[in-house]
Amino acid sequence: MAVGTIQKSVFTDIANAIRVQNGGTGTYLPSEMAAAVLALDGTQAETPFQAVAATGTGVISDSVFDAIADAIRAQNGLAETYKPSEMAPAILALSWDTGVKIRALLLSDGTLEFNYRDGRSSSVPGAVILKAWEVDPAGYASAGARPWDDDKLSVTRAVIDEDMESSALASAAYLFHGCENLVEVEGFGHLVTPTNMNQMFVSCASLETIWANSFYGSVESGTLMFSGCRRLVGERGYVPEQSDDHLNLHFESTGVLTHPDGSEDERAWFRCYLYGDGELVLTAATEPEAGRELVSSGRLCANARYNSVGYQPWYDRHHDVEAVGIAPDMAT
Repeated sequence: MAVGTIQKSVFTDIANAIRVQNGGTGTYLPSEMAAAVLALDGTQAETPFQAVAATGTGVISDSVFDAIADAIRAQNGLAETYKPSEMAPAILALSWDTGVKIRALLLSDGTLEFNYRDGRSSSVPGAVILKAWEVDPAGYASAGARPWDDDKLSVTRAVIDEDMESSALASAAYLFHGCENLVEVEGFGHLVTPTNMNQMFVSCASLETIWANSFYGSVESGTLMFSGCRRLVGERGYVPEQSDDHLNLHFESTGVLTHPDGSEDERAWFRCYLYGDGELVLTAATEPEAGRELVSSGRLCANARYNSVGYQPWYDRHHDVEAVGIAPDMAT
């Protein structure tokens, strides 16, 4: 653990910045400052105490500054690095997203979460919010108009929180357009207010499942809603056609939705592993073979009828396939 000499005034500045943000009068040891920064939420208790800068120097561990920097990044969602002298200004620059509004949150695990509440927060356990955007209640006229468009390839899961039922979101058109790595959508049934879902999932080539307990939406238009969703399978094994629309938002034989409790999920999945020696193995095993170089993997639904080119998880590496092995467990 490295230690170094630092001007005491640096800690005075950091403590003063914390007190400006929380309106407090408390004092902080260096080891307490990271927790104090994490506790900031935009509310101020009273007139903040401002200490006179201390003089002289002291010896402090680098881990103290590392923790303060981590706390600042947790609050502002940035990936910046901070010198000790830059920490007080960074704390003073913190701002909080308050008020009841629709928000889209990009979490550190690849989740894009939509909610409607007072203040920026996530319903996902252990969530770390990397970015947040206010969502226009009217929706968007193009994919490029979405504020999260530059981050669409970072999205692997979407979560629609229950409070979205009260949001009055008018249009969900283009909501996930081009999210090529999106695998599943949770809480779809909470989108009860949008009347427009045109091109909502266009080019979501990795999308497998849209989870919903029920769906009683107000959708009037869903043109090209699932175009390019080559791997999407409803709980009865239905794979949407390129021209399918909002009329397929149900759980029956031509529906694309799946109940999350699994009680009616008829899909049977198997894995596809492409190894470095060119062998493609189809198997029920959920893990690849130990000791073999894995170059591509994914899964397919055994009882689905896929209907487009490129649905295979190994499609981008199909020229590397030299042999196909079907494991004995595929018989069951």
